[in-house]
Amino acid sequence: MTPALLCIAAGQFAVAIYAPTFTLSWEHSIEKVEWRETWQVHTKTMRPVEARIKGTGAGMEPPPDARLEDGWYVYAPKSPPMERLVLPDSGFTKPMRFCLPDEKCHVLRAFLPREAPRDEPVVLTLDMHGDCGGVPIPPLPEGYKEGVPRSRDDALPNRYEGPDAR
Repeated sequence: MTPALLCIAAGQFAVAIYAPTFTLSWEHSIEKVEWRETWQVHTKTMRPVEARIKGTGAGMEPPPDARLEDGWYVYAPKSPPMERLVLPDSGFTKPMRFCLPDEKCHVLRAFLPREAPRDEPVVLTLDMHGDCGGVPIPPLPEGYKEGVPRSRDDALPNRYEGPDAR
């Protein structure tokens, strides 16, 4: 069976990537410390398999079974499998980061075309039918080229800025 693709969407814009696991990283809005969740993607659902909190404080107390490892409280979340994950942005924190295994982390919205709305949440779903959970994957916007070598700092491997790009 072909593994499901992870769909990253905002508004009418969406991309699908193969990611059997991924990690989301963000800063707590009050305590300003990092929080990480590693997710496992299954055929029809995804679920968090590990969470890490770099400290304690308002609304971020680790559960009793958490263990302290190198300054992080590490535990296995007891969340049920999910088909959809809505990730709102906050103007009070740094942007959420998305990490693939063995790769550098990127701002989550860097995976989307620049035209994607900034005032709508990013939604993660599984793309099993080529429609990204009801948001069809459109053709690449103008300025994007297939087969362009990937830059180390570019989350979109096919981004092309043209010869006058800065």
